[in-house]
Amino acid sequence: MVHDRDLNELLGLLELIPEILRAFGDLDTADLDAGIHDVLRRVGRFADVDRSYLFTLDDADGVMDNTHEWCAPGIEPQIDELQRIPIELIAWWLPRFRAEQVVHIPSVEDLPDERREERDLLLPQGIRSLIAVPLLSSGRLVGFLGFDAVRRQRTWSDGARMLLRAVADVICGGLMRREAYEALARREERFRALVRHSSDAIMILDGSFELIELGPSIAGVLGWGDRTRLGTSYLDAVQQEDVGRVRRALEHATDLPGSDVRISDHRLRHADGSWRWFLATAVDLRDDPVIGGIVINAHEITSRRIVEEALQHQALHDPLTDLPNRGLLLDRLEHALARTERSRDTVGVVFLDLDRFKLINDSLGHGTGDELLVQVAHRLAAVTRPRDTVARFGGDEFVVLLEDLPRSDAAVEGAARLLTVFERPFVLEGRDHVVTASAGVVVASADSDADAILRDADAAMYRAKDRGRARLERFDQVLRDQLVRRVELARDLRDSVQRGQVTLEYQPLFDLHDDTVTGLEALLRWEHPVLGDISPTEFIPVAEEHGLIVSLGRFVLDSALAQLRCWNERRQVPLRIAVNLSVHQLVPGELPQMVGALLERHQVAPELLCLELTESALMEQPAAGRAVLAELRTLGVRIAIDDFGTGYSSLAYLRELPVTTLKIDRSFVTGLGSDERDSRVIAAIIGLSHEFAMTTVAEGVETERQLAELRRLGCDVVQGFLLHEPAPAGALDATLGLAPAVAAS
Repeated sequence: MVHDRDLNELLGLLELIPEILRAFGDLDTADLDAGIHDVLRRVGRFADVDRSYLFTLDDADGVMDNTHEWCAPGIEPQIDELQRIPIELIAWWLPRFRAEQVVHIPSVEDLPDERREERDLLLPQGIRSLIAVPLLSSGRLVGFLGFDAVRRQRTWSDGARMLLRAVADVICGGLMRREAYEALARREERFRALVRHSSDAIMILDGSFELIELGPSIAGVLGWGDRTRLGTSYLDAVQQEDVGRVRRALEHATDLPGSDVRISDHRLRHADGSWRWFLATAVDLRDDPVIGGIVINAHEITSRRIVEEALQHQALHDPLTDLPNRGLLLDRLEHALARTERSRDTVGVVFLDLDRFKLINDSLGHGTGDELLVQVAHRLAAVTRPRDTVARFGGDEFVVLLEDLPRSDAAVEGAARLLTVFERPFVLEGRDHVVTASAGVVVASADSDADAILRDADAAMYRAKDRGRARLERFDQVLRDQLVRRVELARDLRDSVQRGQVTLEYQPLFDLHDDTVTGLEALLRWEHPVLGDISPTEFIPVAEEHGLIVSLGRFVLDSALAQLRCWNERRQVPLRIAVNLSVHQLVPGELPQMVGALLERHQVAPELLCLELTESALMEQPAAGRAVLAELRTLGVRIAIDDFGTGYSSLAYLRELPVTTLKIDRSFVTGLGSDERDSRVIAAIIGLSHEFAMTTVAEGVETERQLAELRRLGCDVVQGFLLHEPAPAGALDATLGLAPAVAAS
């Protein structure tokens, strides 16, 4: 689960990267140092680190230099002391850098002994945490970016590391661009008198910028004949979008006779009709009796431009589907909203999520899941207009931006059109597979916030899933009110345990063989000080969504085991307790360790604890669920599958699980005695459980007729309002056959 801090970090970096890309795209080589300092400052401030810096490597001399540094207020600069440092001091980082990996040290103090040299180098500098990102160009390690945390430890999420690599690639491109320019400038200075022997495209212009001489390499570089271009303007060969910039550079050169003037990247027409990219310098030597003109030394950089454009494309597109990613989507959405200020059109945003995509991954493999995502991307792109944007938001989520809509209903119509692509089966591994999707749509206006629009569309999509999947829902005021309530509940739920607002009630479990109470199910209750009783069906999903379910789960288990011990100290025949689990608690190692510690703390035998997990929740993480349940069974704890019959588990999968109990969902119990089909389903579940040596528990028993039918079908245990409603522990003494507790004297 992504924490709020990690999510905010990713969102912030995704906002910074397009700005950095645009800034570097127009950055003159002369301004590169200032641009790098600005990037270090902006990323450093955003990430709340204390020092950000750039090292370049000189492999020939075996040294490295700290060339750029930004420090937070109060942090001592280190740049002057970090010059001509032997590269061997970071020998343990170099293999990772050359493998295009990031070096991340969350805690310098906690580095193991085998990395003590690394620790001894960093600790004297006051560094507590750092992350270092390599600068690579065509496999060559140019240097690295570093971000130090001095005043506190700092961790970086996987997504943030990936985005920092994109920043490093942009800076590396700028360094390579300057390196090429400086090399070109040095070459032009050395061989200015030897123009005719240069391998670059050398041209001499008159004061009107007409070509008066071409170097012999011009034919190989641009395919121009020696004399066919003479008398024509150099600007006539320049791509129209670049003409103004090139003209200004040439005019600037005439203002500075004898000085090298850079002509920024521009395109020249090759004789074959294609456009080639060049980086050039111009020097006005019209007063030189030998030259007598403006010399242009143009170095072709087409390959480098292709790499830079590919890098920019990579930073803004999903690598699997090649669709725009979240960063590019947000940029286009913001521009679309700005355009609505000048028109009466509206903007629609459709948030689309595949239904039960995890089943595809788990049953057919992640490779087949990726193939499905690619097919979905192609189908969505095929039914949208060229001016619309289909983006992959992450995982199996897609967002479609519908621009220039004449009316709000057009957004709903467009969203409905998107769902039609799922009417045809998808061919995966040579077989047809029916895949559906749920979608939420928002109609946005100029005063809307891009992030809020995406959040609202996401909420509408989840309402579509809650209402049965494979459908479309439009965000409305009712849903907005629900979102506000969920936010308020999450805020109040965070401290509810400390404030004593959450308590447990218990519902007895009755053995149908002898009609005795054999155990109880612990049920969490929340009495809000203002809103009153909040249903678990409402606050449990909020707890899961906001990362509160683990602490709540520990509270429930701790309280239930403590109460069970109190009861069993007053009984001859011990009771069992059943406690519900959330799928978010299924962390290998952590959950079994916590359960074992609480059993020991309360001196409760493991076999008296039954942990319940819904069938649908277990299918969300089948591999992790199987591993955790196996660890719990090793402890001796009993395992129950709740709401059995409503999920999608197979018999083969059920046999692999260390399950001791199947709980029949109340939806099947309701029709007992009146619906023969429900009786057949329950009979099959009971037969299945007994075949696998499991106990069956029927929940939701509310009538004598249901109870009699369950007894006839051979069900083992029942619970429901007919037998006993959930009640506080103190109200159950009579039901459990307990004598009144004797107060200590």
